[in-house]
Amino acid sequence: MKAVNYSEGKVNVINAPKPSGEGVLVKINSCGICGTDIHMLDSNGYFPHIAGHEMTGNLTDGTFVAIEPLKYCGKCEVCKSGDYNLCSADEADMIGLTSDGGMAEEIIVPEHSLVKLNQEMDPKISCLVEPIAVAVHGYVLTKTESSHRVAVVGGGSIGQCAVFAAKAMGCEVDLFARYEHQFQAAEMCGVKEPSGVYDRVVDCVGSADAIQKCIELLKPQGKIIGLAVAWDDIQIPGIPAVNKEASYHTSRCYGLGANGRDIDIAAKMLFDFKELVSKIITHRFPIDAAQEAFKTAADRKSGAIKVVLDINT
Repeated sequence: MKAVNYSEGKVNVINAPKPSGEGVLVKINSCGICGTDIHMLDSNGYFPHIAGHEMTGNLTDGTFVAIEPLKYCGKCEVCKSGDYNLCSADEADMIGLTSDGGMAEEIIVPEHSLVKLNQEMDPKISCLVEPIAVAVHGYVLTKTESSHRVAVVGGGSIGQCAVFAAKAMGCEVDLFARYEHQFQAAEMCGVKEPSGVYDRVVDCVGSADAIQKCIELLKPQGKIIGLAVAWDDIQIPGIPAVNKEASYHTSRCYGLGANGRDIDIAAKMLFDFKELVSKIITHRFPIDAAQEAFKTAADRKSGAIKVVLDINT
């Protein structure tokens, strides 16, 4: 079957064996390219696994599903508490990073990874379920409520999903974005340039400059939600943070909260408010054009936000 991996800074479209072993077979429809995928590519290392963790597809009986790309033991205290995203058992794994992912025609995943989607959901937007779940988890962790003002710093795909999730929750939300096309994509959610201070500020960049901006926008005793993967040490300016008693709350993937799995909440949000995401996916490519797709995704000046590989469509 056709699949995508990367090695030594290159994207490869390969002929891979069909998956086998225990689990549920999913025929992949589409898979988004994440900023983490770009970072792994830029590291110039060798990653033998098939890439991709933002995937949706169909079961053999036709059921339309997204995939929560976490593997975990389900037995430790962390898993039993619902925080299975923090499982450190030997079998803990991230599909598409440390085991074969969704940039392939087929994948086998644990049954617990399946996210049943509304069968009327538009398959062209369905791969946004996973990144929206990342935003939902950050808001759940920080007990964000509809009465809160939210500012998002960073207009890439995670920033767009953070804007969308806040809007779907009923929050007033604004966006600080580097590029005009990023701001325009979020205008569907009624965003404006940030003004004043906010109860929650979402860091979707992970740089020192972004954290400085987050603190500037934060209310006293407000919370910064760290959704960006900070590949370097996080530097927080001491005096400005202390003067506001600011909290920086890191967030990893998604888990199980009082209202259910974050990813199930994200799937419902996407179906209920689908008209708000129409400009997030900017480019689509067939799997054979994966090299061009990754090149486009890495070039923010090209107007790219979310780039998607269409596989079995």
